[in-house]
Amino acid sequence: MTATTSDTTNTTNAGSPGLGGPEARENAVVTRRPWWRKREVLVDLAVLTTYLLEALFVSARVWRHLDRHILFQTATDQLRFEYFLQHAARIVTDGASPFFTQQFNAPDGANLMADTSTLGLHLPLVPVTLLFGQEVSFAVMVTFSMFGTAAVWYWLFSRHVVTSRFAAAVGGAFCGFAPGIVSQANGHPNIATQVLVPIILWRGLRLREQGRVLRNGIILGLLIAYQAFINEEILLFTALGSGLFVLVWALHDRAEARRLAGTFFKGVGVAALTAGVLLAYPLYIQFFGLQSYHGLWSEAENFGADLRSFVSFPGQSLAGSWHEAARLAQNPAEENAFFGWPLVVLSVVLATIFRQRIVVRAAVVAGGVLGLLSVGSRLRINGAMTNLPGPYAILEPLPLFDSVITTRLALFLIPVIALLIAVWIDATQTDVRGSREQVFRGRLVAIGLVVAALLPIAPTPLPTKQRTPTPEFFTSGVWRQYVPEDRTVVAVPVTSFKNAMEGMQWAADQRLDFRLAGGYFLRPGQRYPDRRAMFGAPPRPTSELLDTVGRTGVTPEITDTDRANAVQDLRYWQASIVVLAPRTNDDKLRRVTTELLGFEPRWVAGVWLWDVRGLVG
Repeated sequence: MTATTSDTTNTTNAGSPGLGGPEARENAVVTRRPWWRKREVLVDLAVLTTYLLEALFVSARVWRHLDRHILFQTATDQLRFEYFLQHAARIVTDGASPFFTQQFNAPDGANLMADTSTLGLHLPLVPVTLLFGQEVSFAVMVTFSMFGTAAVWYWLFSRHVVTSRFAAAVGGAFCGFAPGIVSQANGHPNIATQVLVPIILWRGLRLREQGRVLRNGIILGLLIAYQAFINEEILLFTALGSGLFVLVWALHDRAEARRLAGTFFKGVGVAALTAGVLLAYPLYIQFFGLQSYHGLWSEAENFGADLRSFVSFPGQSLAGSWHEAARLAQNPAEENAFFGWPLVVLSVVLATIFRQRIVVRAAVVAGGVLGLLSVGSRLRINGAMTNLPGPYAILEPLPLFDSVITTRLALFLIPVIALLIAVWIDATQTDVRGSREQVFRGRLVAIGLVVAALLPIAPTPLPTKQRTPTPEFFTSGVWRQYVPEDRTVVAVPVTSFKNAMEGMQWAADQRLDFRLAGGYFLRPGQRYPDRRAMFGAPPRPTSELLDTVGRTGVTPEITDTDRANAVQDLRYWQASIVVLAPRTNDDKLRRVTTELLGFEPRWVAGVWLWDVRGLVG
C-alpha cells in the first residue's frame, strides 16, 4: 500500500513542469486536455459567437437584398462609403493614388486623406469588393464594427482587468453595442470600428516596462499609424483619454510615476517617431495638398451633445423613440450620448462605490472630462441651441480641435461605463460573502440592476429602404460609347450630398471607370477665407438651378443667361453627356434641362440622355 502510494506520488511529481524524465513528461502530455477543450477557450468561443449573432441581428436588414436595399436614414453616407470601397479596389488593380482622386468633383478632384477614405478598413476588403461588390463590403464593415469592437474590449477586460469571463463579456458587449456605437454603425462604420482602441490603451500602459522601450514604442507607433487610416478623430479622442488617465494615475502614485517617467516618455517618443515617419506624407497631403482645408464649417459648432440626451433613450433601441431622438440629436448617426437615465444612475452609483480603485478613478475622470467636452462650444438643451458657452469653446480655436464633431467625444464614456459594469459584476463573483443562498441573492440583485439599466437601450435592427436601381445605361456598359476617358458624366441634378447621390452609385457600380461632376466629400469652402471645410462641389449656376428644381418641383423661366451659364458650366465640368434617370420631379427636370441645352434628349437604356460633346466642343 505504501509502495503504491509512493509510486503514484512519484508519477504525479514527474508530470510537473521541469521534473521527471522523458517518459513521465510523455505520459503527462497524453493526459493533458487539448487547448480547444479547455473551459476558458470554450467560454471565449461562446462569447464571440454571441457577439457575432448580435451584430448580425442589428445589421440583418443591411444584409437583406444587398443590391436593392439601403440604410433608411443615412443612405447618402452608405453610398459615399461604397464609392470609397471601389476607390480602394482601384488602388490595388489600377495603381490609383490612395490619397487623391480625379474621378469625381471634376475637374478639381478631391483630397481623400482629408475626407473619409478609411483605407485601414477598405483596403483589407478589396478582395470582397472585387468578388462580391461594394454593397457586400459595406455590410461586412457594419457588422464587423460592432462585433470586432465588442470582441477586443472583451479580450482586454478578461485578460487585464477582471477575473470573471462573464463580467468581461458583459463589459465587451456594452462596448460593441452601446447606443453610440450602433448609431455610428448606422452610416459611419469607420467611427464605430474601435477594435484598435483597447489595444492602443493596453500597449500604451506597457510603455512602463523596463528594457523594452524600443520594442514597445515601435508597436504602439504602428498601431497609431493604422488607426489614423481608420479614423483620425477616434485616435485623437483615444490620445486625450489616455493622457488624462495617465495624469490621474501619476497624481495618485507620484513616487511610482517618477520612477517610471523616463522609460514611459522614451517609449512615447519612439511611438511618436514611428507613427510620424509612416504618416508624414499622408498628413502632408491632408493638410497642405490640393483641396486641403483647415477646420470645419461654422455650423459644426452646433454639433454638441444635447444635455438631455445623456439621460434619454436612443431611437435605435427597445425603449427609444425616433421622434424624441431626432429632436435631441443632429442626425440618426450621431446619437452618441444617449445612455438612458437608468444606466446614468447606475454608473454614478458604481463610480462612487469603486472610487478607491485607481483604475476606476482614472477612467471616470478621463471619461467625465471628455463627456463634458462633448456638449460642445455652445450648450444645446432639450433640442434648443442656446447662446451659453460650452466647455469645448476653450479648445475649439486650436489646430486639430477645430476639426472635431464634439458630440462624438461622448463615445469615450462607453468603455468607462463598461469598465464600471465589468468591475461590479466581477466583484459580485468574488467579494460577496455569506451562505450559498445569500451569495446567490446578492449576485442576482447585482446582475438584475445591470439588466434593468441595459435592457431599455438594447439595440434594434438598423432600418433600411428600397434602393434606387442603377439604370441599364450604366449596368450594361452603354455609357462607354459616349464618354471618352478625358470627359465626364453630369447627372441631373448634379451629384451632391443634398438630394442627388445617384451619380456616385452609378460610378461605384462601374468601379469608378468614368469621371463624375460633383460628389459628396469635404473641400475648402469658398466663402471662408481661412479655408474651412464645406460639403460638396463648389456651387455653379446650373447645379444650383437643377438642385432647386429637383427639391421643390418649381420650374423657373429659363433665360439666355441661364443657357450661357449651362454651356460654361458643362465646359468647366468637361462634360460628355448629361443624364437624367427616373426620380422625383423628373418630368420637370427634363423640361428645364432641355430648355437649358436647347435640344431634346434621347431615351437610351433607361435614362434620358443629352449628348453635349458637340455643344461644349
